[in-house]
Amino acid sequence: MAKWEVKKLFEIRRGRYLPCGLNIIEKMWWRFMPGTVINVKWPVGEIVVVDTDPRWDWSLGATFQSGMSADPNDHYRPWMEANVGRQKWDWDWGLVENDTIDNRLTIKFKRGKENQAMIAAMRWA
Repeated sequence: MAKWEVKKLFEIRRGRYLPCGLNIIEKMWWRFMPGTVINVKWPVGEIVVVDTDPRWDWSLGATFQSGMSADPNDHYRPWMEANVGRQKWDWDWGLVENDTIDNRLTIKFKRGKENQAMIAAMRWA
């Protein structure tokens, strides 16, 4: 394929979502995988850290620890993997256009997961 053909392959048409900073496989998933796209608020808040987590502080000697996190995988991923499926296979999240300015997060669900997309959109609106 010529260089201009590859560039045209990932050209975004109006109304399509393609997050920034992706490798070629992730770009193909976002571009060609049919599915539902939702936009939710960026997560921030307190999470519970278990002893297998690298953030665990062994010097505290507690049975559980909590901390602040703004990582979507800390807040949304447990529910998504339990109810939707694997990340980057059944669903994935990314930053699209003005998401960072508006403090939002775009999540795409594979076709057949529309019900879970609706629940997630209502849950994290």
